[in-house]
Amino acid sequence: MELIKVGARIKAERRRHSYSQEKLSEMINVTPHYIYEIERGTKAMSLDTLVRISEALRVSTDYILFGENSSGGKTLIEQLDSMDDERRVRVESAFMALLPYIM
Repeated sequence: MELIKVGARIKAERRRHSYSQEKLSEMINVTPHYIYEIERGTKAMSLDTLVRISEALRVSTDYILFGENSSGGKTLIEQLDSMDDERRVRVESAFMALLPYIM
């Protein structure tokens, strides 16, 4: 894993969401300078920080670490938006069946 590439992906996703370093740092409870160091690739992050960043940026940890994931880097909403109506209905039905077990 190359920290510079990891940092670049985090920076690109942060910018895609129009978040400042300050905003992202507030969202995950770290300092803006720590975000700066992660994005430059000069500081490694803990697993906990990685997960919080991926949740805040709505991307998988696989994408942050390796630049790829099974969803092609798309968020759930983006994937649903790109589905045809029939497939979207099947996904919605499956989700509704699982909902009582995850709430």
